[in-house]
Amino acid sequence: DIDYRHYLHEWTCLPDQNDVIQAKKAYDLQSDLLYKSDLEWIRGCGWMPNGSLEVKKVQRAQEILSDRHYRQPPDKLSFTSIVDLPILVQAKINSDLLSDRLYHSAWENDKLIIHLPSDTPEMVLSKQNSANISSKLYKLNWEESKKDGYDLRNDAISIKAAKASRDIASDYLYKKVYRKQLGHHVGCRDIHDDPKMVWCMHVGKMQSDREYKKEFEKHKAKIN
Repeated sequence: DIDYRHYLHEWTCLPDQNDVIQAKKAYDLQSDLLYKSDLEWIRGCGWMPNGSLEVKKVQRAQEILSDRHYRQPPDKLSFTSIVDLPILVQAKINSDLLSDRLYHSAWENDKLIIHLPSDTPEMVLSKQNSANISSKLYKLNWEESKKDGYDLRNDAISIKAAKASRDIASDYLYKKVYRKQLGHHVGCRDIHDDPKMVWCMHVGKMQSDREYKKEFEKHKAKIN
């Protein structure tokens, strides 16, 4: 083997040569092992996404879209309002004008101070009007009469009128005559004994064309 191989020359590659350094850098860039070396040391370790970029973006978007943060309460805003502004003064005046308590305050105070005598014409008139529109006084005589009881005879006009109205409105009495006639005309001796059949014959004659032209056929040959 020594005789077979003939080395042309011998040379020494220094580690700090530029071409060696560039070759090492190129090899490291193309090395898949070095590319994944940063991932190997964290493999198997837990990871919390609370501080990640995507979570921060979502939290910021929620704060922007939050209606609770958008509508801040007025008491949390740092401002100082001037008491004697014309707008505030006018608002206070309008509030006093619309206040129902202040509207009735003068009347409530007068009720405790002013006393009217009971025999004035206005007081007497108001008492009489109250008695006229009182439902209790309106029904007082009726309530008293109910306590004493009453005597209503059978031949009283109101009782007779009620009975007559009941008989008129009674469906039983209305059909009483009809119920009595049922079965009386069954098996009659002659057709003329049944008024309904006689009426049917009469209607049939009125509607019959032959009966309508009967008199004309009798006299048409006698007329010259």
